[in-house]
Amino acid sequence: MLTRSVANDVLTVGKELRTLADEFIPREYQDYYLHEMKKLLVNKDSEFAIVIDEYQPQSNSPDQMFKAVETYLGSKLNESGIRSLNVCINKESLAVRMNENEEIIDEFDGIQVKWRLATDIEPREPQSASKRYELTFHNRHRLMILESYLPYILDRSDEIKAGESGLTLHMINNGYPGPKNIVLDNPMTFETLAMEPELKKSIVEDLNNFKNGKEYYRRIGKAWKRGYLIEGPSGTGKSSLIASMANHLNYDIYDVVLTDVDSESLLKSILLQIPSKSILVFEDFDQLQNPTGDDKPSQKTTFSRLLNIMDGIWSCSGEQRVFVFTTKCADKLDQTLLRAGRVDMHIHMSYCTFSAFKQLAFSYLEVEEHKLFERIEELLEHVNVTPADVAGELMMCRNDATMSLENLVAYLDKKISL
Repeated sequence: MLTRSVANDVLTVGKELRTLADEFIPREYQDYYLHEMKKLLVNKDSEFAIVIDEYQPQSNSPDQMFKAVETYLGSKLNESGIRSLNVCINKESLAVRMNENEEIIDEFDGIQVKWRLATDIEPREPQSASKRYELTFHNRHRLMILESYLPYILDRSDEIKAGESGLTLHMINNGYPGPKNIVLDNPMTFETLAMEPELKKSIVEDLNNFKNGKEYYRRIGKAWKRGYLIEGPSGTGKSSLIASMANHLNYDIYDVVLTDVDSESLLKSILLQIPSKSILVFEDFDQLQNPTGDDKPSQKTTFSRLLNIMDGIWSCSGEQRVFVFTTKCADKLDQTLLRAGRVDMHIHMSYCTFSAFKQLAFSYLEVEEHKLFERIEELLEHVNVTPADVAGELMMCRNDATMSLENLVAYLDKKISL
């Protein structure tokens, strides 16, 4: 409960908190600090406590501050004196977490704070228990905690996650995350991606400008987001490009399935659940617009709702988010999608060029030059094959570069004769 004394204190510092939030706290966390102050408890006259719930009460979606605290405290547990740890085995690492009712003392800028992990159990639904972190500190340090310590935890958790080996692929279906998230163990990077060098360079520069653009977006008064349309036939590397983008930015991927979404509220729920520093992927977007060649009102309605929400305030609920739309043919798309602010960069993934082939040959066979390269260059000018097709041929005899390239020449000759 929010006591009267706490309410008065909150009102007193309200203006300062708003200024601090605008300056230091990402937008999706500002509501947490400014509108969820009812979670503040006073244990004694000299103590102040903040409760951070595992799930947001209104949307029942995971609370990003809770996740940040969990990551941060996990890195501190080895230094603490607690007797037992909860160890979760990931594919590439061990995730260390506090046990229920354990306490840990942390120090920040000379201030000591105490963290405790507790569990709330509903008597009627014991299986739906939710956790919470309780942060307790001296009352006189509360502004320091809100202004510096909690934003520090957000930044520090990002650094910790950046040092971890794997990103995560999340499935969003019917507006809600799937039961399991998949560790994105994809080593694809822009160094190994088979793509025209100039196009690759322009994409990397655009991503870097976006990632480092906090002050720029704030100065021009626009939401810190970016939209990409990736066009190309199957096998031209659209998925590989998305994986390269995720590894380059160190962002998790959220694969959004919209075909079953039947309300605008679910679309809004998607944006509310997905945190900052994420890539939202809408695959085969032309199929959503016109899945069978016949206009389906339900699908067209979903398409229109998504475009409206992308333009509205709901798309501004998070920062550093990348929207990626894929399509096999951009000509089939409603041109309203390509409007400025929705798609900032249109990337065409072409069939395999000689430049892309040379990158594949180096990656798969570790060769930079070969007598068959000239013949392969001539063939690629007269046949449409995808990088995936070429990669498949190169892998068949990867221990013998000459035989592998001879097989590729035979494959290309056969494609031309068909």
